[in-house]
Amino acid sequence: MSEEEKIVEKIATLAQDCFHQHPVVILGSGASVVHDLRGMGDLAQYLCDHIQLEDGEETDAWLLIRTALADGDGLEEALLKNTAPMSLVAKIVALTWQAIAEDDLAVMERTARGEEHFDLADLLRGLFKSTHMVTNIVTPNYDRIAEYASDVAGYFHATGFVPGIIRAREGADAISVRRGGQAARAVRIWKVHGSLDWFADAAGRVVSLPISNVLPEGFEPLIVTPGVSKYERTHDEPFRSAIQGADRALEHAASFLCVGYGFRDRHIQPKIVDRCRWQNVPIVILARTLTPETKNFLAENAGQAYLALERDGDGTRAFLPEHPEGVHIERPDLWSFDSFNKMVM
Repeated sequence: MSEEEKIVEKIATLAQDCFHQHPVVILGSGASVVHDLRGMGDLAQYLCDHIQLEDGEETDAWLLIRTALADGDGLEEALLKNTAPMSLVAKIVALTWQAIAEDDLAVMERTARGEEHFDLADLLRGLFKSTHMVTNIVTPNYDRIAEYASDVAGYFHATGFVPGIIRAREGADAISVRRGGQAARAVRIWKVHGSLDWFADAAGRVVSLPISNVLPEGFEPLIVTPGVSKYERTHDEPFRSAIQGADRALEHAASFLCVGYGFRDRHIQPKIVDRCRWQNVPIVILARTLTPETKNFLAENAGQAYLALERDGDGTRAFLPEHPEGVHIERPDLWSFDSFNKMVM
C-alpha cells in the first residue's frame, strides 16, 4: 500500500468515526454557495448597487464602508470597522434580506420541481438509519437550505416555531411529532443569526411567515447582519433561544461535522473548542478553502481526533493529527460533501 493510500484509509476511518457517532452538523455559508446563494462578495456588490442614502450621516458612514471594501476588506470586516447609524443598519438588513430571499426562493422552486440535489438530505437519510430520533443542525445562515434538505429527505424539521402559516414562536425542542402511531424522526435546526422567514411587527411581536420576493409591509426581518450591531441583537428573542438551543446541542455532541463553516462566529465555536480541545470529540471539517481561522483552530484547539479537507489544485489537501501542516492527495473532490457521504455510507 502506497503512502497516499494509507492516508486515504486514515481519512476514511476518521470520517466514519465521526459519522457513526451521529454528529451535530454545523453549516456555514460554504454549504449554501453550492446552491447558488450569494456569498459575502456578491452580497457586498448587491448592497453597493441598491443602497439608497438619504442624509449626510448615512452618506458619510457608507463612504467609509465602500472605501474599506475597495481596499480589500470583506463585507463583515468593513461593517465591523465602521459604525453605521441605525437608519443605515435598517437599510442594510432589508437589502440583505432581499438579496438572500431572491436566491432562496429560486432554490425552493427548483426543489419543488425535483431539480435540486442536497448532499445534506443524503446525509440525513444516512444518519437516521439508526436508533437516533433527532439530528441537530447549527447554522448562522439565514437561508432555508437545511429546511429544504430535511423536506427532501422526508423528515420533519423544527426551527423554533409552531407548525402553520402564521407561526408563533416555540422552542425547537418543545414540539414532538408523531407519524402514524410512532414518534417521528425530526431535524432540529438552530439558526443562531435568524432566518428569512422570521419577522417582528411594529409592536415587536415575533412571528414566522411564508416569504415572497417582497418584504412584508410593516414587518422587520429578524436576521443578524454583519457589523457592530451583530452581537448586540443576539441578546434579544428569538436569537437568544436559538443560541441557547445550539449551545445545548453542541455541549452534548458526540462528534461534529462542519460543512463550509469558517470558524468566524463566537456564538458557535467556543463550545466546539471546549469539546474538541479538552474532551477530544471527533470533528470533520469540509470546505472548498479553509479559512485562516479554521487553520488556527486546527493548530491550537482541535484535539487529536480531527480531519479537515480542502481543495488543493486538482486534488485535495488533508489536515489530520499525523499531518498537522496538511498533505496533498491526488484525488479531486475528496473535500466535498458528496465524497464524505460516499466514504461513510
